[in-house]
Amino acid sequence: MDKKENIKKILEKIQEAEYVLVGLGQYFDMQYFLSMQEGYREIIEKLRESHALWMEPYVDTCYRKQFAPKLEDEMTKGLQNLAEILEKKSYFVVSTSTNRTLREIPWKKLLIKKERYVNPCGEWSKLQCPDGCPEGLLPVTDNEEKILRDWYQNMKKGDFRIPDLGKCPNCGKELILNNIYAEQYDEKGYLENWAEYHNWLQNTWNHRLVILEIGEGTRFPSIMKNPFERIAMFQQKAELYRIDEEQNPIAWLLALC
Repeated sequence: MDKKENIKKILEKIQEAEYVLVGLGQYFDMQYFLSMQEGYREIIEKLRESHALWMEPYVDTCYRKQFAPKLEDEMTKGLQNLAEILEKKSYFVVSTSTNRTLREIPWKKLLIKKERYVNPCGEWSKLQCPDGCPEGLLPVTDNEEKILRDWYQNMKKGDFRIPDLGKCPNCGKELILNNIYAEQYDEKGYLENWAEYHNWLQNTWNHRLVILEIGEGTRFPSIMKNPFERIAMFQQKAELYRIDEEQNPIAWLLALC
């Protein structure tokens, strides 16, 4: 089956489905591209030596914008195509990517304030206490974004000092970005949306469900790949479709129209 026929079939299945579960994988971090940049590899190694890999999702964002703006724009457009196709469906999006752009796509709300999107790996939209104090889980404000931008510019000049993003209101330790690369990742940042996802998933039982896994690898199989397989296996009315890296997920998404 060629690409056009594949797209046509999946679009038809989505139209017939009562529920659609979408998985957006690590391909959207564009690590295949970033790892080719010598400067990027040097920065990541410096962060590793400083026990500050929690800065990686922000560094990734800066490098994509600087060296791959066209690819980033194409990814955004493709995901917007997908969001429009899903608009009239009951759907949920699960992501293992730490690319903040995925969160900014206009995914429809379940209710007034309940998102149809969850990213258990985090990115850089929240801060956390390095020890997980509940009071330390805070949103990244415009002020912190400016600090991050200034840090990136200084870092390119050779100043690798970790930015001061404020102190935990409870214990006074320096706050860090809330994502999977933190040595003690505070998972409270996504648990509310994760609960909404599982509530939504329970409603799909014995209904026509299309599961669409796009650009996922094997980094975090327990979040998406393995659960999706189990759902497809045990729900008789579920169908699983995978768009892997060899099929170029961004080009595939751009063709959704």
